[in-house]
Amino acid sequence: MTERENALIAYRHQKPEWIPLTYDAVQEVGFVCGNECGLGSPDLKDVFGVQWIIKKDPTPDPHCPVMLEEIEDWEDVIKFPHPREWDWDKIRETELAEYDPNRVLVWFCEQGMFDRMTTFGGFENALCWLLEDPEECKRLASKIADYKIELIECVGEYIKPDVFMYTDDVATAKGLFMSPDTWREVFKEDHARIIAAIKENGMIAEQHTCGKCDDIMDDYMENGIECFFPAQVVNDLKGIQKKYGDRLTIRGGYDSQGPAGDIEAPDDVIQAEARRMIDDYGEEGSFIAMPMIMDGTLNWTVYEPSHRQKVFYDEFYRYAKEKGLAQA
Repeated sequence: MTERENALIAYRHQKPEWIPLTYDAVQEVGFVCGNECGLGSPDLKDVFGVQWIIKKDPTPDPHCPVMLEEIEDWEDVIKFPHPREWDWDKIRETELAEYDPNRVLVWFCEQGMFDRMTTFGGFENALCWLLEDPEECKRLASKIADYKIELIECVGEYIKPDVFMYTDDVATAKGLFMSPDTWREVFKEDHARIIAAIKENGMIAEQHTCGKCDDIMDDYMENGIECFFPAQVVNDLKGIQKKYGDRLTIRGGYDSQGPAGDIEAPDDVIQAEARRMIDDYGEEGSFIAMPMIMDGTLNWTVYEPSHRQKVFYDEFYRYAKEKGLAQA
């Protein structure tokens, strides 16, 4: 059995032969030609014209004027792109150039409805719009969802990944940026349309939301998400897994904001975190581990090899084997 085959068992809410580890079993694409953060553009402007800067992670340029000052002006200001007009042969060639068919292919789709609003007007404006004019926000969210659904259809037709990850970071480490009722009023209906489109186009629906979003986990599940990423421990992951494990896969589980996330974390702390993840989530299945080990610079996740990653991997594999949850 390949890493891909084993991980797909977990993605389908069953117990795999061994606990999949993201960096071995999953390959994420869609970062360049999808152009959601300007990465495919020489001037770092995304498909909406938002200017980005690149340090470690791409970020909208805070020195540029916002595109949208008043929410009621969005129809006059925002020009929506049409993914069906893009060169998908080139996109496929570029994005899949280094694809390993023995890993699960995930299309990483950044800038969901709320995220995209913040790129148009900045966080302060976007949060004020939600308070002052939720009806106009909902109209804009629906238009963003229309664009996303056209993109989903193109990805399903031309890229054919196993998984489509819809990203919308609507939460902080302490809770949602807005009340749960506001999220339901403004975003829930169109979120359901997006998730349905992913599944209708033959892909597993993975929801990316950083932070503590368990206040709307029931809503996410009602809308049909099938995987939760990066599943940070500020959420009640054990409770979520117990309640929804037959319908939801947890991908993540590393306590990046606790002692194991410290850039100077000693080896024994990282080793203990590897064992905790296996003990807390590994026995039930529907779990794909991801160690969110940070490098201390701009809170950026270290994907390249590092000493702390090696410490984690070595202990994770050792302990998983001891528990009978490692590859034979």
